[in-house]
Amino acid sequence: MPDIRARLLLLRAFLMEHTDERHGVTVREIIAHLELSGISANRQAVFTDINVLRESGLDIRVKRRRANEYYLHTRVFERTELRLLADMIRASRVLTRARSEEMIAKLTSLASCHDEAWLRRRGGAASPHKPESECAFHNAAQVLLALERGCKVSFIYGQITAKKTLCARHGGEAHIVSPCLLIYAEDHYYLIADHPSQEGLAHYRLDLMENVRVLDLPAAPADPSFDAAAYAKSVFSMAPARQRWVHLSFERALLGMMLDRFGADVAVAGLDEETLALFAPVCVSPPFFGWVFQFAGRVRILAPDDVREEMLLLLEASRASLGGRK
Repeated sequence: MPDIRARLLLLRAFLMEHTDERHGVTVREIIAHLELSGISANRQAVFTDINVLRESGLDIRVKRRRANEYYLHTRVFERTELRLLADMIRASRVLTRARSEEMIAKLTSLASCHDEAWLRRRGGAASPHKPESECAFHNAAQVLLALERGCKVSFIYGQITAKKTLCARHGGEAHIVSPCLLIYAEDHYYLIADHPSQEGLAHYRLDLMENVRVLDLPAAPADPSFDAAAYAKSVFSMAPARQRWVHLSFERALLGMMLDRFGADVAVAGLDEETLALFAPVCVSPPFFGWVFQFAGRVRILAPDDVREEMLLLLEASRASLGGRK
């Protein structure tokens, strides 16, 4: 009986490691592999084991040939999915090079050996700006634990100095906040949190946080109307900003870009044959105005008036800053 269990496990591992849709193995090759591992088997035993593995959920299929070849057809991740994940890991500015390679190695274990070199091969997505410290990774683990437990977190928040070192803000005073969610934006992870002395939600970059601790204090009750996905769409920058409902008009040709920015569920109405309009919650800030400005007049702010006035003042300030140049 122990040999039968060991044989099943070896056969399962052999099929997962050495076969895929493009590569199969014959019964003779399976028997030879088992014998190399010190387990004897015959053709009937292999056929029986394959049926047992199929009944357990493995999608083992056969290529009908002179010598039939067996292979694992369906895996947890498809080949292309694994490559996309590997490229995203390489492109991440949150993960160190060592952590990235470690995670990619774990991904390759989910594919056949024939795809290992392909998955490890560097593509054009690799980031040249990898962090040297794993603080963001470990801070994310602490924040996720706090979110899971519904507890507050404590940390010291810093800023980068001219010497490219991290210096604590506010004299190293600890921030104690109720975490709401993590957002990946502007190539970094941010903690979105409820700070008791700040109006609205506060944003903290994970790699600028030190001494992160999960406290044995219940977090502030979450606002039942808070929509994390909607909030993420409204944010144009992680800089502090107030959220407002903004009425925008834009050329019909830009509809796809507007849906990419505000989501496919945003309400869109026609103004005339060439122009559409939408209402959307926006965190009003200079990056939002910069986003509008990039369309060179093809996107306009219709309301509210104070947001329109704020953009006009920003444009005047920019114009004045260029006035002294020759």
